[in-house]
Amino acid sequence: MKPDKPTTPDPNQGEGDRTAARRYDQHVREFVAGGKVEPAARDAESFVERRPDEAARAERKARRGPRPTWVSLDELVAKGKTALDRLRPVVERAVGRLRAKLGRK
Repeated sequence: MKPDKPTTPDPNQGEGDRTAARRYDQHVREFVAGGKVEPAARDAESFVERRPDEAARAERKARRGPRPTWVSLDELVAKGKTALDRLRPVVERAVGRLRAKLGRK
């Protein structure tokens, strides 16, 4: 038996975001077709020649990837924050959602 209302497609696309991948591919095609590759390569080459230390530092940073979102307790203490300071916004969001769900203020 089919449901009365068909479900909407899940916005979660699995392992990869196909919509974002298509958008990225389109932008790359436009960049290449627009003749922007050679000027960008020349700009990058001149930057590396002018500031080799800064370019090497930027490359190392890019290779490391994005910074982690979780901070260790030692790092928090070093910054002068306690674990409670870090946890407070999470608890406040959870309480707000629960109150909204229950219809209370």
